[in-house]
Amino acid sequence: MKKQAGTAMWTAAALAASLLLGACGGDGDSDDKIDGAKDGSKAATKSPSPSKSSNTGGRKAPDEIKLAKDAKNVFEDTETGDPKKDEVLADNQARINLVDRIITTGKDADQLKLYADGQAFISATKYIKAYSDDHYSWAGVTRYYNQQVEFLSSSTAQVSYCVDDSKANDKNLKTGKLDHYESGDKRDTLETSRLRRSKSGIWQSYSSQTKRGAEECEK
Repeated sequence: MKKQAGTAMWTAAALAASLLLGACGGDGDSDDKIDGAKDGSKAATKSPSPSKSSNTGGRKAPDEIKLAKDAKNVFEDTETGDPKKDEVLADNQARINLVDRIITTGKDADQLKLYADGQAFISATKYIKAYSDDHYSWAGVTRYYNQQVEFLSSSTAQVSYCVDDSKANDKNLKTGKLDHYESGDKRDTLETSRLRRSKSGIWQSYSSQTKRGAEECEK
């Protein structure tokens, strides 16, 4: 299997992630050394904590979402100058980090419903289940860049961004070994997500599309 690729229902995905990954992953500090990858990504602006990015009452976003010690997501272009756009980016980032936390640590699977609904929720659970079924995680650094926000209405928005996972590799949990890919692999992906503000005030993804090897993301 490959990172950024996935293969049914939420309950099965959460249970499988908890049982198969829980004993293999661990809470980690994202500043720790990354196993199997050199962090050559550009300096990124630290995005605001999702729980601090909104003044909306009732938000349930966690202060911080940690991946396993050998996995790290780096987000660029997180500050647009528009607080509302920054809030959308922060919640979308939380969704991405939460999916990878579930995959790499097996924890907090029940939190996904805060950040994903509809088609986006189904896609995320299939992605998680693919890793747990194959007894895999991932390690290295994934870079998110060229983030753009467009408001479709006062309560819906569209976010597009590029993903470079050339420094991230799948990790076999049975052997602890990484599956290294050929250097010629097309690793830059264009992702587009539509989000709506939920009753709890969180910008929740409900639709997503992915284009692998996107020209829009060529450096």
